[in-house]
Amino acid sequence: MTTTAERSVLSADGTRIAVSSSGDGPALVLVGGAFDHRGTPYVDGIVAAFSDRYRIVTYDRRGRGESGDTRPWSVEREVEDLAAVVADVDAPVDMLGLCVGAGVVLHAVAAGVPVGRAVLYEPPYRASVDARADDVLFADRLDEMIAGGRRAAAVRAYLTRVLGVPMLQVSAVPLKPKLWKALLADAGVLARDVRVLGGLVVPERVLAAVGVPVLVAAGTTGAVWARGAADAVVETVPGSTAVVLEGQGHVPDPGVLRGAVDTFLLGERSPDPR
Repeated sequence: MTTTAERSVLSADGTRIAVSSSGDGPALVLVGGAFDHRGTPYVDGIVAAFSDRYRIVTYDRRGRGESGDTRPWSVEREVEDLAAVVADVDAPVDMLGLCVGAGVVLHAVAAGVPVGRAVLYEPPYRASVDARADDVLFADRLDEMIAGGRRAAAVRAYLTRVLGVPMLQVSAVPLKPKLWKALLADAGVLARDVRVLGGLVVPERVLAAVGVPVLVAAGTTGAVWARGAADAVVETVPGSTAVVLEGQGHVPDPGVLRGAVDTFLLGERSPDPR
């Protein structure tokens, strides 16, 4: 395995985006969830599980980690950031989008960023698959919490409203100081993710513009709405396919996820990680 030193690329508006890559093989750009970027434990686990077969590229979305944060923010600028990462790879690129990262990937592909294929895991759209989540003003409420210095409240609201984490589990997170500190560090950009997801509404116009092969995966042990959202994406993205990963929740085991990715991208099964 080879590891490329951390570097940065320039987005169209001049924002520096921090990028790393690891491994040899077909290029696979990973777009993580709200709290997952370069160097976070789950992304490190994905890199470790994939880098023996792929050149896996990770980056910090603007406003996160070591990337810049030129204002004003917009979904279009997030797409430009990802386009800059893809251009820097200088090779045919596939993408793996996790949670909100799946929403970023869908916007990028619909906008014409050159991608061969995309794998999405549980994009967390809620409205139309969970009537309780039909709330396009939620992003504004998160911004108000941050403006009022209520970062912890914003994180709790995001975890429960967007990711469907039970309140009992959310209440226990501060008992893990290192994890809680990391979540609070990204609190200020959570409203952006709700906007990436179009106010949590399945973005039918965006999905209909996707013109590359897409695999949408979901687990069997997560929330029912997550599988409903995956089904809604498959129904709307032309020619997309679905897979259900047995025994997996919203944060799948990297080895199990690797098996689904190998089957879709390489036409082969990876060894059973268990």
